[in-house]
Amino acid sequence: MNHAPPARLLGAALLAMAIAAHAQSTDPLPPETVLVGVPGAPAATEQRFTISTAEDLVVTLTDLQVPAALSSASVVVTQAGSIVGDASLASPATSATFPITGAIGQYVLRVFGEPNASFSVGTYTVCVAPKSSPANCIQSASLAGNISAAAASSHPTVSTLSLTLTVTAAGSYTFTFADDQFPKPLAVAPSLALFQGSQQIALGITSGTALSLSPGTYTLLAVAEADATSQAGLYEISIAAPGGGAPLLSNTYPVGSLAPASEPNNPSAQTLTLTIKDLAFPTALSSALVLASSGATVLGQTSSGSAATPATFAAPAGAVQIWAYAAAGSGAGTYEVDLTSPGGSLLESAGAASTASSLAFAYVTSPVAAGSYQVAATDFQFPSVLPTLEFAVAQQGAIIQQAASASTLNITAAAGPLVILAAATPPATGNGLFDVDVQSGNTLVFDQTQAVSPSDLFATQTINLGASGNYTVSMSDLGFPAQFQSLDLVASSGGVILGKIIGGGSFPISATPGTYQLTFIATPASMQQYGMYSLSIANAAPTVTLSASPTSVTAGAASTLSWTSSNATSCTGTGTGFTGSQSVGSGSLSVSVEATTTFTLTCVGAGGSAAQSVTVTATAAPSHSGGGQLDGPLLGLLTLSLLIRLKRQTGARLGAVGMNLTRRTRKARHLS
Repeated sequence: MNHAPPARLLGAALLAMAIAAHAQSTDPLPPETVLVGVPGAPAATEQRFTISTAEDLVVTLTDLQVPAALSSASVVVTQAGSIVGDASLASPATSATFPITGAIGQYVLRVFGEPNASFSVGTYTVCVAPKSSPANCIQSASLAGNISAAAASSHPTVSTLSLTLTVTAAGSYTFTFADDQFPKPLAVAPSLALFQGSQQIALGITSGTALSLSPGTYTLLAVAEADATSQAGLYEISIAAPGGGAPLLSNTYPVGSLAPASEPNNPSAQTLTLTIKDLAFPTALSSALVLASSGATVLGQTSSGSAATPATFAAPAGAVQIWAYAAAGSGAGTYEVDLTSPGGSLLESAGAASTASSLAFAYVTSPVAAGSYQVAATDFQFPSVLPTLEFAVAQQGAIIQQAASASTLNITAAAGPLVILAAATPPATGNGLFDVDVQSGNTLVFDQTQAVSPSDLFATQTINLGASGNYTVSMSDLGFPAQFQSLDLVASSGGVILGKIIGGGSFPISATPGTYQLTFIATPASMQQYGMYSLSIANAAPTVTLSASPTSVTAGAASTLSWTSSNATSCTGTGTGFTGSQSVGSGSLSVSVEATTTFTLTCVGAGGSAAQSVTVTATAAPSHSGGGQLDGPLLGLLTLSLLIRLKRQTGARLGAVGMNLTRRTRKARHLS
């Protein structure tokens, strides 16, 4: 269990960047957008949808004003790393629209805002419909939801809850809830209300109330307040179904700053043992407590200290919720939680409690084999140098070694997880960033970067690259709803910084298979609770396309070569008429082809080189003489035909002469 310090990244989840082995031609992370919110900002709603056939769309955000009008609401639709449209409600209007022209492909729709201050929750709908039929909402793209107030920084002890309940059978449902008094009793007991759409079913529900419900979808709202000292609390809710059926709801919910529970799986109904130990690093805690629950039932709890005893209890099979709370003493402190069964460990986790002047952090590695390891802590000095940084390594509830400054520790570990502890002082102004990693020889076992800031947003994303390659990491501020006051990114691996971005930009990385960290630190614009940026990791290897038109010509005729390239700084061609430097990006050239020729374009960039070839075939032209040349066989045939024709004509003339002589002879004889 790692309790995040006050500075943390909220809002939409960070990018899903699980990266396996990729070919050189693929991008590990195509452009994506991320929406983040400050601590205490209501959580944003996100939905992905796909439009398969190009069409014009219209997006409409509507405030249902249930139970009251929203204080503010915005909807934004993105595609890849760009915003394609957005709209915000402007009082007194209860709806806002924007178009998406020629929509096709995958989109992400997000809604965020603030509820009415008096009700802590508001309801809205978003309709994505064809422009030609704006009331015909596309079901897969449209949604209805709630904007619920989170624990705002001005009211850190107050938490609200909004749950959707689906009733399938009519009958009487009994609502039961109770304060678990962990770590202390609540200052204000839970208050529940039930709605169905815009219809109010019940307000101020008391524990034990039975309500007659018809089949349908309901919204359960709850609000509770922790005591001012611990600023943390816990309560349970159960809704019994009629006839003793499975409960409609059975769960436990945190209040104020109580961190979400760890949920180890208990493989079978058995007796479990729960302990919490103060690791006294860098200083002893004022208190440390842990509680186990299952659904809406408390199983057991215990605390740290010499007089404390482990909690032993019977647990049902399935997920067990482990809730931990710690209060700092004179400075920041850390603790370890263990849950064991007769068969072995079910959970080994750690957490921290911080003060305004000192922040503590705790991480748990995956189980390691027994052996020697190197554990290092590095101050990245980004954006600012940390005034102090100390760290320690613990295992099985005891610290193995510790260091008062950034350095490397050589440890001998037993088989099992390692607990890595760190404590740092925030810079007087700005933010700091450090890294802790565990190596076994040349193998990186664990790597974690951590921002040190009392108020700004941060997040760390681990990337596992399965293939070597040259990549370009890019980030840009999308300026919605306003430009970030500050937006920083650093990429690292094994305590080594690979690149930084301040405000926006890109940098190249040459990656081998392994684990990499992307860490973001951001401050939204003044008076803004949200900010949006885009991120991509693109393959930096050049790409080349080359084509010829036509690909077959008569010898001496022309063909046009056309090409495009990306990620290239220079391109060189080969082949008669194409040899030498060619334009980067795109180009075309007409070449005379005397003989069949293979043309090749090779482009070089920071990420390597790429080449493509195309062959143009040349055919010989026919030979000519006067009206044209005739080949031997054809000439022989024509000559023979002419001789036969002449012979026939000559024979015919000789016959005619003979006939004339005969006539003349006959005539002479007759006269005589």
